[in-house]
Amino acid sequence: MISGSRLSRRALLAGAFALSPVARALGQVPASGQVDVVIIGAGAAGIAAARKVAAAGRSYALIEAAKRVGGRAYTDTAAFGVPLDMGADRLYLPGAAALAELGRQAGLDLYAGPRAARLYLAGKEAKDAEYEDFVATVRRAERAIGAAGDAGRDMAAARVLPDLGPFGAAASFLIGPLGCAKELEQVSTVDLSRAEERDETLFCRTGIGALVVKLAEGLPVRLDTTASSIEFGGRGVEVRTNRGLLTARAVILAVPPSLLAAGKIRIQPGLPARQRSAIERITLGARDHIAFLLPGNPLQAEPDETLHVQTIGQKPLSLSARVGGSDVHVAQVGGQMAQAIADGGPNAGADYVKTALQAAFGTDVSRKIGKVVQTRWSREPLALGALSCALPGSGNMRRAFTEVVANRLVFAGEHAHETLWGTVPGAWLSGERAAGQALRILGVQGAALAP
Repeated sequence: MISGSRLSRRALLAGAFALSPVARALGQVPASGQVDVVIIGAGAAGIAAARKVAAAGRSYALIEAAKRVGGRAYTDTAAFGVPLDMGADRLYLPGAAALAELGRQAGLDLYAGPRAARLYLAGKEAKDAEYEDFVATVRRAERAIGAAGDAGRDMAAARVLPDLGPFGAAASFLIGPLGCAKELEQVSTVDLSRAEERDETLFCRTGIGALVVKLAEGLPVRLDTTASSIEFGGRGVEVRTNRGLLTARAVILAVPPSLLAAGKIRIQPGLPARQRSAIERITLGARDHIAFLLPGNPLQAEPDETLHVQTIGQKPLSLSARVGGSDVHVAQVGGQMAQAIADGGPNAGADYVKTALQAAFGTDVSRKIGKVVQTRWSREPLALGALSCALPGSGNMRRAFTEVVANRLVFAGEHAHETLWGTVPGAWLSGERAAGQALRILGVQGAALAP
């Protein structure tokens, strides 16, 4: 449970205005296309921003290029008949406390995940001494990276690792490809050292993507509306879309930096060098889910349990077992492996899962695999990646995404949070911060900035 009257009042207020007729009216764009704030992107960050702008009584246009809201938080119920998160699939405490409270206020069932993962070595569960060695290896790697980052030594995380012994590959996989969507050679020590602890997890019974969609209820969203350019003028900003021109005094850009790097949205007369560098250096890596049916629970797993598997001659494997208590399991892949699978043929994910499970648990388990569904976030045209992580030497550049540009433009998204990057709560809080900055541009007194 979340305690503290300040948080409870804030959560109750947020839940109230998101569903109110006033909030809906403020999001109805007049024929002139003139609003106080244009919000580009209806993922978690854009939704949070719209709620806060509406709470301040200002008009806004929340536009989204896709046919749905949620961005990289997306819950699918069609593939297996149960809620399955294809992107973000859990919340991490303590950073997610406020967002989890909003979800509960909206009537959603959020529950704690298993506190510890299980470790398998060559098809057998590890012994107590092996567990201890594994955990110690991961902690040793994290301490080395953290010490370098805290000392301002901004370099590739792989360069500061000591000899990690037999569990070195698994530790590097967990911290790099799984945690950052990149190999540790592409991860900034400073960026990683600033990430908040993410040990305790919360799941949502209907899915994290469904949670984000729920919090968007009551907010008019213009779907299938693609912004092509943002142009600053003397007294405002113009946003050109495939459905017409929007004008405002401020714009919140809540899209991944990968889209800006690819030139999907032109900004005129151009961004300052500081923000251009951040777009080039805070890049999205590859991280995907390969979901599959494994009936009969042959791995003897608890619902939502994480299994880490290390097999001689094979790269480490991480499984999210029995999603929501179902027969659906998810192989988590990241970094170079995820990119190779995403770039492969339609059966690349299924081939990987069957090969990996056979190597780890034998033919009797692998032959029980049923339907397989995989994501390819690096190939999704409205994402071009899974989550952001700063390249070596660029750990301080996220700060550029928290600054106001030309007294008109503010950024939002998981890439725009310095300690909760790569998470839905980070995106949410960045949206609240961006809304506070936009309201200050409008002259709203006392517009608070979220952390």
